[in-house]
Amino acid sequence: MIQKASVKPRQLRPQLIIAFCLMSVIPILALLNFIFPSFLPKEGSGLVIISSIVLSIFGFFVIKKIVDSIIQLNQDVKSIACGELSRKIDVGGEGEIGELSQALNQLSHHIKDNMDELKIYGERTKDINCTINKQVVALSGVLQIGSLISAKTDLKDIFETVVSRLGQVSASPCSFIVLRSCGRFDIVAHFGLKDGALIEARSPANEHVFNSFLSARSSVLLDEKDRAREKVDLLKLLGAKSALIQPIVTHGEPKGLLGIVNFSDPSAYTQDDAEYMDVFVKQLSIAIDNDYLVKKVEDLEVKDALTELYNRRYIVDRLDEEILRAMSHQRPCAFIALKLKNLKGLFERSGELAVEELLKKVAGVIKDNFGELDRAGRINYDEFGIILSERNKKQAQELAEQIRSKLAANFPGGNDLKKQDIAVAVVENPVDGEDSSALLDKAEKLINNQEKIT
Repeated sequence: MIQKASVKPRQLRPQLIIAFCLMSVIPILALLNFIFPSFLPKEGSGLVIISSIVLSIFGFFVIKKIVDSIIQLNQDVKSIACGELSRKIDVGGEGEIGELSQALNQLSHHIKDNMDELKIYGERTKDINCTINKQVVALSGVLQIGSLISAKTDLKDIFETVVSRLGQVSASPCSFIVLRSCGRFDIVAHFGLKDGALIEARSPANEHVFNSFLSARSSVLLDEKDRAREKVDLLKLLGAKSALIQPIVTHGEPKGLLGIVNFSDPSAYTQDDAEYMDVFVKQLSIAIDNDYLVKKVEDLEVKDALTELYNRRYIVDRLDEEILRAMSHQRPCAFIALKLKNLKGLFERSGELAVEELLKKVAGVIKDNFGELDRAGRINYDEFGIILSERNKKQAQELAEQIRSKLAANFPGGNDLKKQDIAVAVVENPVDGEDSSALLDKAEKLINNQEKIT
């Protein structure tokens, strides 16, 4: 009966009606007493007044309870709206306010779950974007290295590109390439390696540190947890917290090491970094093999590709042979060196194509002015050499002057070549030297003296 008579289990609307009725007792009694003065008996008026006041106070607390619940609910909702999704609305009651608080708690819980899912999705998306970005950078680096290899770029430039690209892909502050040649190790390219570590790494006393990793079949991860002596020594040598090393193998033989280093993070590298490194190691192997083959081909070639005259290697070898033949038969052997002194100015004025065209024309004039037993070649960028069999120094000087005059005649007026732009030196064996090296040095000195005079 007490529970049924209580106001708590009732809905909001009945509570408001009850509170209104209770708080209206005093005004109604006062009005009735004013209209009907004899309505309230004089002897019981005090009790009636006290009862009316108690009922009014009770009605006030009923309304206050409702209002306090609404105010608390309003504050909790504002907090949730400001981002405190973990806040729980603790407004009791079995009426509409209690149901509303439960509904808002459920709503904030769902919103929080959705926000957590969005956060997880955002982190996954970030990881995916980072992975895609790494793959794009790696692919771009591989394509760039492939282009450099195809263009027969100098091997050092390829090394610099590899360490730079690998550093970008792995987000490493340092990367390096160590190659072994004649039993010695040298850091041929590096990015971010400290000067002290660079000096120590190039020291012969530390060669055993690199040598221990050459036999590895794949990449080797190094961190401070490792107790292997060679790993500890390498980290100490580089001043690093972690590193990733992989041998560079060509034709089944290790040629060196490719490595990335982190100076602060002991767990900086993962399996993904090892896979990226493997790609760059394969590119390095191709580049080293290609450089070896290119040099082999160059060693086999005897002609200069631009002028179609013989190259320097052939001229030197042939000059030694001719000197031996001349000395054994007591016959003369002369050599003419002819240098174009204006190529630098022509290059600055007209570019590389104009220089190449001039060199082709000069080679054409030289071809028309030596005998069947003689040999002519391009021995430097701007210098030609002619081996003259069975001719002494005087005959060689006459031929040299004849060639210089014809060259000047082929480029008259304001063209790119004049007679004074051609430096000529004539040397003879054994007067000026007993082998090709001595004759070439003598010719070079004579040409340099002419340049100083002009």
